Amino acid sequence: MASESKPAVMTQAECARHSRKSRQYISQLAKAGVLVMRGSKIDVRATDTVLDDKPVEDVPEPPAATTAPPSRMGTDSLPQAGGASFGQARTIEMVFRAKLRRLEFETKQGRLIEAEAVRKRIAEHVRALRDGLLGLPDRLSSSLAAENDPRKIHVLLKTELTRELEALAQAIGGMAA
Repeated sequence: MASESKPAVMTQAECARHSRKSRQYISQLAKAGVLVMRGSKIDVRATDTVLDDKPVEDVPEPPAATTAPPSRMGTDSLPQAGGASFGQARTIEMVFRAKLRRLEFETKQGRLIEAEAVRKRIAEHVRALRDGLLGLPDRLSSSLAAENDPRKIHVLLKTELTRELEALAQAIGGMAA
């Protein structure tokens, strides 16, 4: 169990070495609230969960929750959701919030875009391609009927098909901008 030898909290520099990311990137994530912090240190297990995109349920119990003495408030009588301790629930909530901040951070950087918007744009471009291809017979029928040379017919067909496919390529290429 290599995870037991891993420290529970780290500095930003140690976290950068641990995650094989640059210190500047880790600093950006910390400022954006993506990292799960314990004071000024980074909670390694919870942050690894955020950065590795593991499900929230996979967050291991933090060491503070197992070693903390029971409170005098009588928390034993409080219902526990699925047997999770307060420390576990708090860590899960922190990981969830950090994942949301990570999504916002990556969206603002332009790394992520809304899937539904992409689906709509692609559907529009595919529909335009379909309409263009279905319009080929109307545009080419008289030209092709007048032609006797198979090479000229081939060139006409290839030119029109290439024009339609290039229009699609330009439209899809323009989506990234």
